[in-house]
Amino acid sequence: MSLAEPYYHKIEDPQEFLKHYLDIYEGDYNKRRARKIISLLPKLKEKRVLDIGCGGGFYSLAAHGKGCKNIIQIDSSPVCVQAAKSNLLENANYDAEGVVADATNLPFTDGYFDFVLCIDLIEHVKEDSLLLREIRRVLRDNGLMLLATQNSNSITYVLEAPIQRYVLKNRNWMGWDPTHIRFYTPKHLLHLLTTSGLTPIEIDGTYFIPYGIGNWLQRLQRLSKALYRILVFINEKMESKRKALWNLFGWGIICLSIKRT
Repeated sequence: MSLAEPYYHKIEDPQEFLKHYLDIYEGDYNKRRARKIISLLPKLKEKRVLDIGCGGGFYSLAAHGKGCKNIIQIDSSPVCVQAAKSNLLENANYDAEGVVADATNLPFTDGYFDFVLCIDLIEHVKEDSLLLREIRRVLRDNGLMLLATQNSNSITYVLEAPIQRYVLKNRNWMGWDPTHIRFYTPKHLLHLLTTSGLTPIEIDGTYFIPYGIGNWLQRLQRLSKALYRILVFINEKMESKRKALWNLFGWGIICLSIKRT
């Protein structure tokens, strides 16, 4: 099965799903992106955390590593919820609570959580503003949300989208996953957060150099392989800079927001 397919809709066994899910984090892009996302996690000891759209629980496990002992994992897929619970049980000996529910109709009381993870979810949700309002509702005052999605201001998007849509005739191209509904510009995302009652306090980016092109170069002659290594080096230097202007142009965009009183 190709990882370019929406595998999470096709695998029925939680352990098989978890294997495919964790394999994704062995890739170049996801390793870098995961490091950046985890670096924005605050200390979570004695905090109540919601991992919304939990997938296989990769970031739930990261939250546990930040001291959290009260994590609820929610996903619309029972397979994802079971896989996420299994991930924490096997790797942290922690039995997290799992809930199968709609992200735009969360089954929790107002102000229930201190911190919400919303990683790779918003681009799949038709009513994205409703999703954010629900997240705000279940956050306590001064609670935080960490959101990550794809950026249509990125070099990768600007180069690849016209090729996919107009040369390869893949008109509905939205990255590797055909279940994506939309991409966001940083301006659009920040406006959406603000109008939903969440105040962005830090924005970051990742995957600045289009590695798809770099990987293609690597298969060619020695000079091209050297160019690939140069691109990797440049990207690493860009990744290491926080609050830099180019953070608005990475393929991945990450935003930490707060619910003001």
